[in-house]
Amino acid sequence: MGNFVVLPLFHRPLNSSKNDIELKSIDSQPIQEDTNKYHVNYDPSIHIESSLWINIKSRTKNKKLSNRIRTTRYNLLTFIPKNLFEQFHRVANIYFAILIVLNWIPVINAIAKTVAFLPLTVILVITAVKDLVEDLKRWRSDVYINKQLTEVYDKTSRTFVQCQWQDVSVGNIIRIRADQAVPADIVLLSSTSCESTCYLDTAAIDGETNLKQKRIASCFLNISKPEETSFELQCDPPNEDIYHFHGRIILAPGTDTYSCDNNNVLLRGCVLRITEYVDGIVVYAGNQTKVIRASKKTSSKHSRIERYINRDVLFSSVVLIFLCLFGAGLSLNWERSFGHLWIFVPFIVDNPLNNFASHFFVSTIRFVILFQVMVPIALYVSLDIVRVLQMYKIGRDKHLKYEHPISCRTFTINEDLGQIGYIFSDKTGTLTQNELIFRTVSIGGLQYSNRSELPEEHDALTYHFLTTLAICNTTFIVDEHPDLVHNLDYRPKYEGDNADDLVLCQAASDFGVRMISRSAQTVAVRYIDSTDTQKEDVEYEILCLLPFDSSRKRMSIIVRTNDKIYLYIKGAETSIWPNLSEYNEMNMKMTIEQHSIGFAEQGFRSLLVAFREIELEDFQNWFQRYQTAANALNNREEAIAAAASAIEVDLILAGLTAVEDKLQEGVPKAIATLRCAGIKIWLLTGDKQATALSTAQAASLVNMPQTSTVDSNSVSQSIAATMTTWDFSETTQQQLNQRTHMIYYGSQLIEMNQRLGTQSQGIIDEIRTSETITRMSEVIAAQTLPVCLVVTGDDLGCILRYRPEQFIRAAGQCQSVIFCRVSPTQKRELVTFAKSVFKERILAIGDGANDVGMIRESHCGVAVYGREGSQAVSAGDFAVDRFECLLHLLLVHGAWCFTRTSELILYTFMHNCQYVFVIFYDQIFNGFSGAVSIHSF
Repeated sequence: MGNFVVLPLFHRPLNSSKNDIELKSIDSQPIQEDTNKYHVNYDPSIHIESSLWINIKSRTKNKKLSNRIRTTRYNLLTFIPKNLFEQFHRVANIYFAILIVLNWIPVINAIAKTVAFLPLTVILVITAVKDLVEDLKRWRSDVYINKQLTEVYDKTSRTFVQCQWQDVSVGNIIRIRADQAVPADIVLLSSTSCESTCYLDTAAIDGETNLKQKRIASCFLNISKPEETSFELQCDPPNEDIYHFHGRIILAPGTDTYSCDNNNVLLRGCVLRITEYVDGIVVYAGNQTKVIRASKKTSSKHSRIERYINRDVLFSSVVLIFLCLFGAGLSLNWERSFGHLWIFVPFIVDNPLNNFASHFFVSTIRFVILFQVMVPIALYVSLDIVRVLQMYKIGRDKHLKYEHPISCRTFTINEDLGQIGYIFSDKTGTLTQNELIFRTVSIGGLQYSNRSELPEEHDALTYHFLTTLAICNTTFIVDEHPDLVHNLDYRPKYEGDNADDLVLCQAASDFGVRMISRSAQTVAVRYIDSTDTQKEDVEYEILCLLPFDSSRKRMSIIVRTNDKIYLYIKGAETSIWPNLSEYNEMNMKMTIEQHSIGFAEQGFRSLLVAFREIELEDFQNWFQRYQTAANALNNREEAIAAAASAIEVDLILAGLTAVEDKLQEGVPKAIATLRCAGIKIWLLTGDKQATALSTAQAASLVNMPQTSTVDSNSVSQSIAATMTTWDFSETTQQQLNQRTHMIYYGSQLIEMNQRLGTQSQGIIDEIRTSETITRMSEVIAAQTLPVCLVVTGDDLGCILRYRPEQFIRAAGQCQSVIFCRVSPTQKRELVTFAKSVFKERILAIGDGANDVGMIRESHCGVAVYGREGSQAVSAGDFAVDRFECLLHLLLVHGAWCFTRTSELILYTFMHNCQYVFVIFYDQIFNGFSGAVSIHSF
């Protein structure tokens, strides 16, 4: 069993409470707690009573290290007091309770005590029963999960023994067999796979159905029994980020340090597939595991109509206070009007001429109880009931169900669905199907759509181009028939979590360059000649893999074969072009650039492919820098990116790929309908400008004249041809067919730079941004045609730094805005600034993890079930199958919810006001005594 304490965060601040940090050792060897480190020590040579049994006996004493989970909110002793405490956090319950207490005072008593007590009691009991039922379900689930069985390595017997999940603790080495769930977050130590990998089903965590591949940490590749090896694992404190893990492993003091990352970690809840079994050391257990910490509820959202209700309730309170004070004054005046004859009036108990303040106070409180419904606190309860019924109605709408029914994760913003003024939409997977289809490649300036078009003998560019597609990826092979691997026609099944990698790897296979095996250290590629009669298998030693991220926008792999070292790279054009060698042929570069423009105009997504040969000495010098970056304690990603940039230079351009991502069915008509409803749509995408414009044209977001470079069978023209068949009115159709005036922020910026001339860079950045936005606003205001603004990510970064609100106000005049090459952070910041500027409600819709920020930040977040996992679905307020579901969600259910809720609110205020004023009018005839002629029931 291991010990652990806290280590500084490796990459960014994480949400970890003090209780998460101050953790005590439960091993037999005490250690001095160091509050500046977090590590797991494993020592198999400790001859003591079995650590497993120590864990079982000490389970209740070491809850922070235990794998036992508890999601219940109550127990037998705390249910009643804690539930009442939680319920009385609501202002309505406190308000009713105060009135009940006051009504029980004899001198104030205005209505029957039972009648005053009954409503609140019913509400409290019903809510308590509901909470009890929900908590019992959680308790049963906890018991079932905690008592599942797994295998734990026992140091005393040196064998794996069975125990319950709740008896597993941090530092234990556990064994997971095929089709078993992982009981805690573990770092992979060994695997029965000959490739030193394993395959996981992570559908329960991120919703992705494709298998994931995990690798053994590099330091354990040559160790047959890691459970008999001493080592120390340092890592991040427990956190909720399921996509990142930063750690390092030290096998012995004074030895090398080995980095480990998320590729070496198996998260709690994922299921092992294909592999017979794996062993791993528990690093996070129980409620400290990433999945459980990530399952915490996000901050709740509130609709705009609730602010109006709060305002009206405050005004009603003012009216109530005025009526009570006015009635108390009239009551006192009426009693004092009898003078000294008050003693002969039977219903006047005390002398009204004495204790003026006391009489006035008692009368005021009596009227507060009498007129209490003037403040419609019960309206909040009524709203909750109505909203639940509305959610039930939305959930059963057949227009919102395709593969999945609509998921409604919140019911507090139903009315906002009918008040949406702006939609911030992702492109890939939201407007498109995210089902990539390979179309063509450009190799050395020549375009090929299939293998038959290739020359019989591959030249060097073709060889390196297809090799890059085959191995520069995160794709892995699921061997369904490993015994057939030596056959010429063997076609392995590829799996992976990146759609581009999968389609390009398969394309390389179709072109005759086929990846046939892959491990953590090597990758084998089969080259098949054009006659399909001969093959050559080449094994590449993987020296380093530099993965793709949203900042670098490229990935590369460094391999060695025949004593030669090559770097193969593919990525976005903006990240590859600047790093090309000056020795590339200019004509070829110009041809590939023209192909890139043509592909983008057809709506294809493209990636540049390049390579270089590296000298051994240069690689060794660079690799030392890379290892230092990989083992960095702080800013690891930034250090690795800087190291990668140093080696990804002097590249030889090989070619360009083109894949198509078709629009979802119904998207053009949905966007056209939303535009007719007065809703403005802003498109935010990471694709380049030409691709984004082509998609916007096809989706009816803009209407631009067709260029000659677009093929006659393109998506844009086919969509444009069908627009006239939509069942819109003639006026609406003419409005949609109006040509869109395109304004490019970059062009405006160039003009402004020419005007400003050569000023100092520090001054010109802010000045030119402000002046460009001002000029752009004037151009937009002068246009009579619909306007679409196009902004790139680089320009947007400068805008958000200096003049975000000014830009948002100017862009708000446009019918639509298209943002290209934007990052997830920029998406979130755009929504944040838009919320502060626009009075209309903002809806954000996306399908991937990069859309989570803007979905959470918007007034109403809608997620699309897609191929990029369920993180967006978990963050969204609603989840739908397709973009076109927004039509019924906003224009039907949104309008119904807003209209019906508004009518309920108006009726409640009207009803309560009428009731109060009737009682107040009745007081004129009974001397403002507080007596009620209406029966209590």
